[in-house]
Amino acid sequence: MRLLHRDDANTYTVTDDLRPDDIPPYAILSHTWGADEVIYNDVKTSSNDWHQKAGYDKIEFCADQAKRHGLQHFWVDTCCIDKSDAIELQTAVNSMFRWYRGAKRCYVFLSDVSCPSNSCSSTSSQQPGVALWETAFRGSRWFTRGWTLQELIAPQIVEFYSKEGVFLGDRRSLEAVIRDVTGIPAEALRGTPLSEFTTSEREAWVRNRETKYEEDMAYSLLGIFGVHMPLIYGEGREQAHRRLREEVQRSFSISFSLSGVPETPHFVARDGEVAEMRRVLCSDGSRRVVVLHGLGGIGKTQLAATYINRYRDEYSAIFWLNIKDEASIQQSFARVATQILEQNADTGSLKALDLQQDHNKIAQAVKAWLSLPGNTRWLLVYDNYDNPKLPGRRADAAVDIHQFLPMAHQGSIVITTRLAQIDIGHHIRIEKLKSKHESLQILSKASGRIGLQDDGDAQELVRELDGLPLALATAGAYLKRVPVSIRKYLRYYQESWARVTSDLYLGSYADRTLSSTWQLSYEHLQAQNPLAANLLRWWAYFNNEDIWFGLVQARSRMGPVWMKQLSEELNFNDAIGLLHDYSFVEPTTMFQETQGYSIHGCLHSWTMHILNKEWDGWLNKLAVESVASQVPSNVEPEYWLLQKRLVPHAIQSCSTVRENDLPSNWVFHSLGNLYLHQGKLDEAEKMYSRALLENLGSLYKDQGKLSEAEKMYLRALYEYEKALGPDHTSTFSTVNNLAILYSNQGKLDEAEKMYLRALDGKEKALGPNHTSTLTTVENLGSLYKDQGKLSEAEKMYLRALHGYERALGPHHPAMSTTVNNLGNLYKDQGKLDEAEKMFLWALEMKERLFEPNHPSTLTTVNNLGSLYKDQGKLSEAEKMYLRALHGYERALGTDHTSTLTIVENLGSLYKDQGKLSEAEKMYLRALHGYERAMGLDNVATY
Repeated sequence: MRLLHRDDANTYTVTDDLRPDDIPPYAILSHTWGADEVIYNDVKTSSNDWHQKAGYDKIEFCADQAKRHGLQHFWVDTCCIDKSDAIELQTAVNSMFRWYRGAKRCYVFLSDVSCPSNSCSSTSSQQPGVALWETAFRGSRWFTRGWTLQELIAPQIVEFYSKEGVFLGDRRSLEAVIRDVTGIPAEALRGTPLSEFTTSEREAWVRNRETKYEEDMAYSLLGIFGVHMPLIYGEGREQAHRRLREEVQRSFSISFSLSGVPETPHFVARDGEVAEMRRVLCSDGSRRVVVLHGLGGIGKTQLAATYINRYRDEYSAIFWLNIKDEASIQQSFARVATQILEQNADTGSLKALDLQQDHNKIAQAVKAWLSLPGNTRWLLVYDNYDNPKLPGRRADAAVDIHQFLPMAHQGSIVITTRLAQIDIGHHIRIEKLKSKHESLQILSKASGRIGLQDDGDAQELVRELDGLPLALATAGAYLKRVPVSIRKYLRYYQESWARVTSDLYLGSYADRTLSSTWQLSYEHLQAQNPLAANLLRWWAYFNNEDIWFGLVQARSRMGPVWMKQLSEELNFNDAIGLLHDYSFVEPTTMFQETQGYSIHGCLHSWTMHILNKEWDGWLNKLAVESVASQVPSNVEPEYWLLQKRLVPHAIQSCSTVRENDLPSNWVFHSLGNLYLHQGKLDEAEKMYSRALLENLGSLYKDQGKLSEAEKMYLRALYEYEKALGPDHTSTFSTVNNLAILYSNQGKLDEAEKMYLRALDGKEKALGPNHTSTLTTVENLGSLYKDQGKLSEAEKMYLRALHGYERALGPHHPAMSTTVNNLGNLYKDQGKLDEAEKMFLWALEMKERLFEPNHPSTLTTVNNLGSLYKDQGKLSEAEKMYLRALHGYERALGTDHTSTLTIVENLGSLYKDQGKLSEAEKMYLRALHGYERAMGLDNVATY
């Protein structure tokens, strides 16, 4: 198909021949031919001489109207078809009806109807309501031409214009006049599928019409009867009509039947998926297959039924087949055979079959009929293909769909399935409804309750049901049957899931419930891979979103045999892959680029209330421990990301754990740390109250009760070693706390032993360059510094520094702390040049990572000021102090103690420079600032 385009310079171009799936929106012209038409060769020339032709007015009119309606392209038969090309002409004639149907608007240009814009109203000389132009309209030549019949019926919108381009009305407003003139019933003019009119009725519409070539009287009816045939000009009118009748008789047209097709009363939107189906299934007759796959209850069947209802007149026959098992598919083929025998004479081997007995032969005969030459415009829907026979899949009752597909590579096929493994056709994954408005529409339709768009309880309910059509229809059916408030239903749903999701009439979901829909898939899954089924059951004890391998692996070795298998990543990937194939899970990247998997909230409720009807305290306990064992320390790289991922699982797993299944103290301490670092102080308090050992140790340490603190830490260390082993990172955390405590007690040798133990364990478990290992190295450096072992401290700091560089890169935030520590060490050693290099390096990193006035940046600026003062570089010191002062004033205020410390440092510097008046001003400012900040009696620096 070629289209015309006119640009702003009034230049016309014709497109190349466009593919059916690449045609832009267009308008189309309907008219009668005159003596001086613009033809294809005219518009292909670079000259505009053809603008002088009489036929140009129609083209200009069509371009103007298309522009008014926002259409960039339009089609005119005189110049968009190269009639010198016999193949192109034949293709165009066979495609004409479809081209007119595909147009956004059809403009009928009536060259024999005059209606100047100032004379188109009724007059007293006419009958009331009859316009001056109506007599000419009724007698227009346009109604006598054979080709204009399809141009009247096929398009979506047909508008009539006078030869002056004045709008007279459209097909609907002029329906009564058109019906009187043509004899075509109003139903046909309103878009009723032509297949619902008999052959003789449609033949009657063309009586009293004529064409230039006698054969065209038959060829102009191809689209009216939905058939295709070669053009043979010269064969004569009678022969052309005979061939047309033969083609109609063997056109394999079967009236559309709703038998087997589900209702779609609660279906909304999904226009994107319908459009994608339409794009893929558009065909010249060759085989097209669409596979709709997704979670049970997500709306696959309803989408297929909606597509049929929307595009049913595009197909000569549509059959709905239930392929959930072999018995169902055989029954479906028997029903199809009955339909064919009732309506089609050319049935071949179907006639001799016993429809009650010969099930295998019936399927073969129907497939053979669908494979007959020319029978290309049928559509088959294979619904519920949820138990397919696939390589490596164990299932005794599995169905091989290939045995039930027609042999010839023709026709259109739609398959609905919960599996993504079907290896034929174009896959469309059907996901939950994204729009809250669409979910509320389903709930309103199913419940019969109006005004839900502004109902807060209804909005909360659809959030809970999260775009799952079957769940929304179930809730609506319950609310229609039981006169309760939506708020009360939501409480029922949360407390007694099974009772409010079964035993309801669900219209198009008849004989389906949420539980039975998923139970069937679960049983197939369990037969194929028990490990995947067990993983889905364990999922009930975690949050429904963002499960990853490391989380379920953490405590898998403590559980039953299947859980130990799950601790191997290949087994986990196989299990999660199969769950995805069954549409139970979806990949998710909730946190940047970290890969996880999620299940729908309603499905998660099913795993909790049905799969785990008998609650398994051991599985719940292992889930809590899995979460707790993954909590990172706040010095590990990107610790905040992992903490955020863990919080929802901590909340879910802890909310269901029972008193007699409580995990060890270390678990609650770890979860307390998780909540604390995430700013969830109330939740942290609850966790800490369950794990008192280390918390008591920290409390005693803060109170100065160091011996009591030591006892608590030692007891906690014993618990960690017993639960997690001596080399677990949580064990090392307690060892670290003990080391700090010993340091505070002055037991530096014992502190050193603890640090060395932690270092040795981390080197073995994590490697010498892991960030957690390097943190312990740096802690040892600080201990050696406190012990006065400055060369050993330097070695530790340098090891930590080089390790961080390799692990994190030279500009990571953790680096600045280590570099700063080295700077302070060099300063203490009197290595002022080396100290300066470290401080400048630290400042460069902090300036890149933080704002210029960030407190961490300003601390390093102050350190540099002090260093320059010690080096005697007083002007450089002054610059650093002034920069730090201005930064602290902006960031913290003029009277903050950090600001006042810099003021006092400046006073000392001015004193050393001999600027005594400036020094006095600084000292007085610091003094008055401390007085205001701390109170006169508390001024230690007075």
